[in-house]
Amino acid sequence: MKVLTNNDRITVPQTVALLITTILGTGILSLPRNVANAAGSDGWLLVLSGGVFAFVSSLIVGALVKKFPQDTFIEYSQKVLGKILGYPLGIILILYFTILTALTVRVFSEVMNAFMLISTPRGFIIFTMLLLSVYILRHGIEPIARIGEILLPILIVPVVAMYLTAIPRADFSELLPFLNTPVKTLALGTFQTVYSFFGFEVLLMVGPYIRSPGRVLWILLVAIGSITLIYLFVVIIVFASIGVEDTRILLWPSMSIIRTIMAPGGIFERLDALAMALWTIAAFTTINGMYYAGTLAVTHLTKAKEFKFFITIMLPWVYLISIIPENPLDTIRWMQVAGVVGIMIAVIIPAVILMVSIVRNKGGKTA
Repeated sequence: MKVLTNNDRITVPQTVALLITTILGTGILSLPRNVANAAGSDGWLLVLSGGVFAFVSSLIVGALVKKFPQDTFIEYSQKVLGKILGYPLGIILILYFTILTALTVRVFSEVMNAFMLISTPRGFIIFTMLLLSVYILRHGIEPIARIGEILLPILIVPVVAMYLTAIPRADFSELLPFLNTPVKTLALGTFQTVYSFFGFEVLLMVGPYIRSPGRVLWILLVAIGSITLIYLFVVIIVFASIGVEDTRILLWPSMSIIRTIMAPGGIFERLDALAMALWTIAAFTTINGMYYAGTLAVTHLTKAKEFKFFITIMLPWVYLISIIPENPLDTIRWMQVAGVVGIMIAVIIPAVILMVSIVRNKGGKTA
């Protein structure tokens, strides 16, 4: 692996911003519907349990980053498990990031078709977003993280402000009855929220690019904690504004509620355009994180010296996979399957590697 310079590395705040903007993507749109179907008025509790599960799971990835501060998943999986097992795992990781990138851009196009660009061909929306992402990714990890750092407040502040305007007419009795759901149902329902927190697994590839890998646990706490609070806020407002029963049947309840919100003083008749602009930012940053992690995985697996070539090579594959789902419901089913696979990629496999590395005493010094 080449020696990294400061221009190849990202700071702790940039890493936090990268993780938040990568995680805060497509999951937030359907999350209220998923938790409403799983636990009814107690659905917001699933957001809390999902956040705790995601943070605990991310600690495994964080431990690997600290144990192998100079290596990506591609290198340390082969060091710990050997090339016979490590190489196929690298291929699986590449496929995972490629498919997740494709599904994210597909969900983006579905929402744009449903709420704004009704007559625009889906393929055109997908391709233009991917082209924009390719342009940014070719500049490397530091500009990507810096863009995330810049866009994060631009994304979060207006989103919170928009949902706050719905509070005066919200009916918080929709959150009752409280704890009416069996504990077993709540436990199983937690998995309905888990995939909405995925994105922290990009650290499997960008770990060596963090200037202070020893602070990775703090980075994960801030990133996932912030995401949990945002998700919790959105779910509660959606439940209280349109009701749990209506939330169950809406395809994208987090976006549908925007059409019912009026800005104070009637400054804007509708907030659809602003919501779409913010959604574009959220999808763009998520695509960047996943796409770049997949490109890095290919680069390290092939031991190539330059990653830019693979960014272009992956473009048609991401596009072709993105157009496979036949309709929005099919896309959601694909996302749910990807969430199940994500548990294996982000939790189970890293846990196995970490345990084996401890037993065999493999790894570098903690940074």
